Amino acid sequence: MNRVLRHILMPAVAVGLGVAPGCRTSTKGPGKEAKETGITRTAVRGPVTLSVRSDRDKTTIAERFTLTITVVAEDGVDVVMPRFGDSLGAFSIRDFRETSARPMEGGKRQWQQIYQMDCDVSGKYRVEPITVRFSDHRRRAPSPAGARPTTATQPGIEGEITTEGFELEVTSLLEGQFDPTKFRDVKGPATLPEPPTRWYRWVLGGLAGTGLLAGVVWWWIRRRRGKGPFTVRIPPHEWAMEELRRLIDEDLIGQQQIKLFYYRLNGIVRQYIELRFGLTAPEMTTEEFLDALRYSDRLETAHKVLLENFLTACDMVKYACYRPGREEIEQAFAAARNLIEQTSSSGTETPPTEGRRRMQESAA
Repeated sequence: MNRVLRHILMPAVAVGLGVAPGCRTSTKGPGKEAKETGITRTAVRGPVTLSVRSDRDKTTIAERFTLTITVVAEDGVDVVMPRFGDSLGAFSIRDFRETSARPMEGGKRQWQQIYQMDCDVSGKYRVEPITVRFSDHRRRAPSPAGARPTTATQPGIEGEITTEGFELEVTSLLEGQFDPTKFRDVKGPATLPEPPTRWYRWVLGGLAGTGLLAGVVWWWIRRRRGKGPFTVRIPPHEWAMEELRRLIDEDLIGQQQIKLFYYRLNGIVRQYIELRFGLTAPEMTTEEFLDALRYSDRLETAHKVLLENFLTACDMVKYACYRPGREEIEQAFAAARNLIEQTSSSGTETPPTEGRRRMQESAA
């Protein structure tokens, strides 16, 4: 009696606990099963199986989707995969990978093409049927009665296999996004009311004119600076002699501007030395210049002595407040002239410098 009750009650308890005898409980609750997305089309013909799969059935114009073409065939069957170029219908091909005749279990081989594609315009588009050609080289010759078939050489059997096409929807990123296939009509020109005349128009016009003039002046200055150093069109000694004549014509001595006269005379000689012998006399003090002159072989010893006496006499007037007499003034002028005349045919002319620029402007 107890054994009978046990056989009756045990199934009932198992049902109450949700466990049936001989069954396993599932670890996946409601909604935990993977939901497969995408579209797959498969076709089988003889020894060949063709599968075309899109990893999604809906995409956006900003996303790429993957189209995979897989062919599995028996050993002895050769497959020719399709070629699409840069696009497949309305879809642009952005990337492409391919594997050929990869061995599989069961004596089969696999061919595969993987395309990364997208579309620039939203809408529903059809992926046309995909066709793959194959050649079956498995051959079997007639066998004697009672014997097993053997493989023999025979011409291959040509064939092809095609899947069904399918539709793929391409959506916009946002509602009401611009669709390049739809255009609105062009509206007519709008008429703006003419603003009343105001005094500020004249002010703005004057400011604009002033700005334009300033721009022209700035361009002209930059253009002159961009021309680089001036080129001397006359020999340095001719320029220096002309400057001495101009200095006499100014009659600074008669105007009792003796200090200015010595400044001008000293400057003419220094610029001449720079242009004729390449010594940067205008930028040096007298002491620095005389020190550099002692180690230079560009002037003869007699000319160095003459130049040193001249510069020392000029510094006495310029900095020591010494007031020379008329005879000393004439001697200083004669020393400058003699130095220029005696060195006019010696030495080497140097490239244009700032001193040469000043010389050219003065000569002009």
